[in-house]
Amino acid sequence: MPLVEITVPEGALSEAAAEVLQQQVADAVLTAMGLPRTDFFTSATWVYVREAAKGLATTGAGTPPGVLIVVTPLKGFLTPERNEALSVELTRYVQEATGPGTVVWLVVNEIPEGNWAVNGGLTRRARIDEFVAEAARAGQAD
Repeated sequence: MPLVEITVPEGALSEAAAEVLQQQVADAVLTAMGLPRTDFFTSATWVYVREAAKGLATTGAGTPPGVLIVVTPLKGFLTPERNEALSVELTRYVQEATGPGTVVWLVVNEIPEGNWAVNGGLTRRARIDEFVAEAARAGQAD
């Protein structure tokens, strides 16, 4: 939590650029959600970069290649304002990695509490808030 999936056209990113983008996106999502960059939260934030084997298609002739980013957080962490700021930031990171003409689509799929489990245990907002409070007490909160 959160889970981020980035789909790019085949060959759009070098391996090094994909690694940088993964870290930038993870940091941006944690910041947007108001979560600290502790070992717990950074290890629980997964960012996948996948290449579309046949490229990405649009219905518009001459439309530049696109990148799709799907962010899946637990419901209640992102507001419309945070989503908009996140969209601006992620678009900047993708265009820095792939080129200024790249169209970036962001989809935020919030998961209601009780619909997300890890290793057989449900992810609960109260427990996440406890981890944030523990980080703040330890001076680890960003």
